[in-house]
Amino acid sequence: MLIVMVILAIVSAMAIPRARTAAYRADAAVLLTRTLLQQAQRNAITRQSNVIVSFDTTYARLRVVEDYNNNDTLNTTDRVSFRRLEEGTRFVRPPMGRVTGGSSGGAIEGTSLRVVSALPGVIFRRDGSASTDLELYITMRATVSTDFRALIISPTTGRADVYRWSGSAWIRTTQ
Repeated sequence: MLIVMVILAIVSAMAIPRARTAAYRADAAVLLTRTLLQQAQRNAITRQSNVIVSFDTTYARLRVVEDYNNNDTLNTTDRVSFRRLEEGTRFVRPPMGRVTGGSSGGAIEGTSLRVVSALPGVIFRRDGSASTDLELYITMRATVSTDFRALIISPTTGRADVYRWSGSAWIRTTQ
């Protein structure tokens, strides 16, 4: 009976594929970030007031400010909320270069990146557009290149696209 149980344990261990948990967690982190950005964009359109989304790279969280007076700054009357990303998530400059080409400057890039209360971010306007062409890079393990994910925002539409590094190129995901 013991021999049969050992054989079953060995067969079942070989049958269960090894999960790439870090890659799945990186996917979850970038999808959560995209969802929060899309919610901020919808909120800006619905409420007809700007929404500022800032990235706190130290604590791996997003700060969402509902800018009621549309002055693109953080005021005491504005509603502020924080959303923490999955534990272990890091905003890191990718060593392989940017999705849009060229050498990478940092984990959060944009031509008109806004800094509000010392945090870099993007502002969604009342028409749904974004203040910058944001490029955001997230990983769980900076030493494993295939765990890098990128989020690109188009400034005219506010559309957010997700990319992953395949080992040789950035590939746009369909999620």
